[in-house]
Parts: sequence; C-alpha cells; structure tokens
Amino acid sequence: MTKTPDEIPDIIISRLPVYYKHLKQLQKSAKEYISSEELSKLTGFSSSLIRKDLSYFGTFGRKSYGYDIYCLFQQLNIIMGFNHKKSLVIVGAGYLGQALAFNKGYQERGYTLKSIFDKNPKLIGLYLNDIKVKPVSEMDEFVRSENIDIAALTVPGGAAQNITDRLVAAGINGIWDFTEVPLKVPDNVHLAEQNINEGLCRLSCIMNNEFNGETSPNCLQE
Repeated sequence: MTKTPDEIPDIIISRLPVYYKHLKQLQKSAKEYISSEELSKLTGFSSSLIRKDLSYFGTFGRKSYGYDIYCLFQQLNIIMGFNHKKSLVIVGAGYLGQALAFNKGYQERGYTLKSIFDKNPKLIGLYLNDIKVKPVSEMDEFVRSENIDIAALTVPGGAAQNITDRLVAAGINGIWDFTEVPLKVPDNVHLAEQNINEGLCRLSCIMNNEFNGETSPNCLQE
C-alpha cells in the first residue's frame, strides 16, 4: 500500500528523485532488472539503504532477479504523485522565471503551467513557452478562479512575503520558493524552498578539500 506524502520521512523523499532519474535512464537500455547493488553504484547510496527505502512502500523485486526497472519506475511515479494532475503558475518573469517557463520537466511530473505573472510593463504581454505574461494585479483572482495548486516564486526578496500572503489568501496549496528569503505560511500550505546557492556552497566545500596548500584560518584551529 502506497503511503501518503505526509507519512513519508523527508530524508526518504529527498532520495526518491535520485532513484527516479536513474530508473528513467535505465529504460533506454535493454536491461530489464537491476539489483540493489547495481543501483547502489549508480546512486551512491548503499544497497541496504536502497532496500530499506523501497521496502517502506511495499515489497518490490524478485529474488535472484532484482527490481523490475519498468515496474519500479512506474511505482515511483505513483509514490511521488506524478500520476495526479497539478496546476502551476510562475510569479516573476525575470531570467529565472523565464527559464522555469521553458522547463519541459513539469509535464512528466504531472504539472501544467497555467500562467505567468509580473509587474514589469516591459515583460507583461510577452509569451514564454506559449504562455502570456499577465500583470501581477490579476494574480489573486486567477489563482482563486482557476483553483491553482502550486505557485513558483521567483520575485525579488523584498516582495516575497507580500506575494506569498496574497497567494495564501487566494487559496494556493503549495509554494515553490526560489527567493532564498525565509517565508511564513500557514500549516495547510506546503512550502518547498529551492535554494540555488546551496548547491554552489556544497561544491565549494567539496572542492576546497582538493585545493593544494589550503589550511584553515588560525581562528578555527585548536
């Protein structure tokens, strides 16, 4: 029996897209089954962790065969809710908002981009991926009347909380936040913070260990 998202620990949710990505790629090959050991080499996770994660959702795999790649991929689609249709709007049509508008990954994950909003007169009226940019003054009524599920927020940090409050009042269910500003939302609204700089920080930390002749500042040494 598939568990609901609220029952799935965040740490497991964070690994599911990794499994999904590799299983999707594996379907392009002639391979039908994959063991947890083989999946471990692809993902970097231990085979025992993979088995534990997947067993959280039920019984997968066949002894001596491993996991049926197609079947497991389809099950992950269901577990992550990709089989459910979800409507999406983008608030902020700057460079990042434009990049999101042309992201084709929405469709296979069950999202449909319904509209894009901005306050810049130079952007209003433009078409991004066949979606017309509308004035942000029309956002509230559109979200309310169209029962929009998710809003991707790519506005400047100073406007983030105000836009969030308006979206919440209009009945939004979830916010995909790219502003890197701490936002306050009620308990019934899901907030996913997409901090782009976290990836840069992680890479910097990893690469820092490879720099020759680098030592910790004196203030950090015992």
